[in-house]
Amino acid sequence: MTLKNENMHDHLNDQPDIPIDSHPDLQQHPQTAREYYNRGRSRDLGGDREGALADYNCTIQLDSNYAKAYVNRGLLRDRLGDRQGALSDYDRAIQLDDRSTISYYNRANVRYRLEDLQGALVDYDRAIELDNTRAKIYYNRGIVRVYLGDRQGGIEDLQIAANLFRQQDRDWDYQRTLDKIQDL
Repeated sequence: MTLKNENMHDHLNDQPDIPIDSHPDLQQHPQTAREYYNRGRSRDLGGDREGALADYNCTIQLDSNYAKAYVNRGLLRDRLGDRQGALSDYDRAIQLDDRSTISYYNRANVRYRLEDLQGALVDYDRAIELDNTRAKIYYNRGIVRVYLGDRQGGIEDLQIAANLFRQQDRDWDYQRTLDKIQDL
């Protein structure tokens, strides 16, 4: 099966805009899992993917229960094309925190890209169960439902997504979602 590029909504990001510790010693010589994690985020945001990956790996070596490190490494691995590695990281993040909407959503996106539509649907369902206010999740689940032959259910999800986008003053996403409904 070949899936069309549906311009699915990519990753959720619940990382608050907290300043990443910019103390030069911590940036050059991190010692704790948190310091490696923060430097990894900084490197990732700055485009240094390999450096970020190395720092997330160190974070996990120092603290194998650091769920956010698995989530961010999963995001990075996905962007680097390592879908199986990303899937493994999301699995571990969910093991550590089974109430993480982000982990389920991001794992669903990877499953979609791997053409595991049933798995993606299960994860989108769980993400919505945890947080039913995120338009992106409804949008993506709607696309998957249409691919799985549930056109009406897909349209219902897209309508919910459109309403949520409108409530959130996201006009471009709102219009895009209405266009997608019309195309179906």
